[in-house]
Amino acid sequence: MIDDTSEGRGNPVDAGDLEWLVLESDEEIRVRTGPRIQTVYPWLAIALVGVAVVSIAVWIEVISLLGALWIPVFVAPAIWQYAQVTRTAFLVTTHRVAVRSGVFGRSVRVVGLERVQNTTRKQHALGRLAGYGTVTIETASGSILTFWNVEEPASVQASLESVTQSGNGDIEDPAAVPGSSAQWQAVLEEVRGWRRALEQTRSN
Repeated sequence: MIDDTSEGRGNPVDAGDLEWLVLESDEEIRVRTGPRIQTVYPWLAIALVGVAVVSIAVWIEVISLLGALWIPVFVAPAIWQYAQVTRTAFLVTTHRVAVRSGVFGRSVRVVGLERVQNTTRKQHALGRLAGYGTVTIETASGSILTFWNVEEPASVQASLESVTQSGNGDIEDPAAVPGSSAQWQAVLEEVRGWRRALEQTRSN
């Protein structure tokens, strides 16, 4: 699984064999990653133990040869998890956030950076020790994109927040109010001054 989060802090990342998302001419990749392959290890361990137990049981004739039919039951989840991990990709560009998923088919979810409202990072104890975790992205429409079990989640989150706040994609929100809070506070004080002057004029 490709993980270029170290380059995603400021330098463009090569699109490589990215065939599931067409980039615009001025669009650059900042983060390109996916779930860590180690996510499959617990399922692989279960599969190996299950196959070993069934094989030994058949060999010592504890169960009949038909008991070998249990082997796919243990192996199938591991294969499914491996396919899910290798078919999932997370992308952050100067314009948008994208998630590719799907085992038999392919699903691509794309959200413009101007729609990103909040990001959170979650790591359990093992994740902190091993250096992986989940980054959740909340959008203006209420939908959520999840970068699950990614390496260096703090770096991924920092890169996402950096490109969102800096406006590297030159994205402007048409609904945004122009001016800073200090400027609007000054306007408000000016309006209040006019109001007080008008009230004094009326009282006289």
